[in-house]
Amino acid sequence: MKQPPEEVTLELYDPTGAIEVTQAHAPRLPDLNGKTVGEISNGWWEADRTFPLIRELLQKQFPTLKIIPYTEFPTLSHTVDIPGLEAAVKAKGVQAAIVGNAA
Repeated sequence: MKQPPEEVTLELYDPTGAIEVTQAHAPRLPDLNGKTVGEISNGWWEADRTFPLIRELLQKQFPTLKIIPYTEFPTLSHTVDIPGLEAAVKAKGVQAAIVGNAA
């Protein structure tokens, strides 16, 4: 007589890495006057053209805005040193960031 197979329990993981989102975004600033904004580039699409234009348009709208150029931060990529980027953002007093402006 053949024995029934042992019961097996499988634990599966979601390969998408999905997690529960409890807060979609950081609280919004009321406006950008007097604030410090950092430009964070991923290096994928002509940051040297787009960031200067974005910078110019924002400074026209918010004259007391301080913008720290993307060249003063590590490039955001799959190999970026996240703690290093966080430290640079904090050290420069960034209150908001422009990230992923085109790609």
